[in-house]
Amino acid sequence: MNYLEVIFESDCLTLINCFKDDKSACPWEIKTIVDDIKIGAQLRKWSFIWCNMEKNRVAHGLVKFCSGMNFFFQTGCIPLDMVVLIADDVKRL
Repeated sequence: MNYLEVIFESDCLTLINCFKDDKSACPWEIKTIVDDIKIGAQLRKWSFIWCNMEKNRVAHGLVKFCSGMNFFFQTGCIPLDMVVLIADDVKRL
């Protein structure tokens, strides 16, 4: 896949600052990976946005649900916990 325009969102402010600010102190454990991604981002319209955990609940819930599981969702099969989170987000709009 060769996406030219991508918006990456994360609730990890330290990580987002690594991408947005060259003067930011990027942890050495991820610096090489971040630098590689920055090179790719310069060639494309990639942006990096911080969102607080409250606004990232659906993604957080999905990762929590899937961590440690070895399967793929079938089309149309959304876990009930995710349906509740999505419905709650829609109410907030």
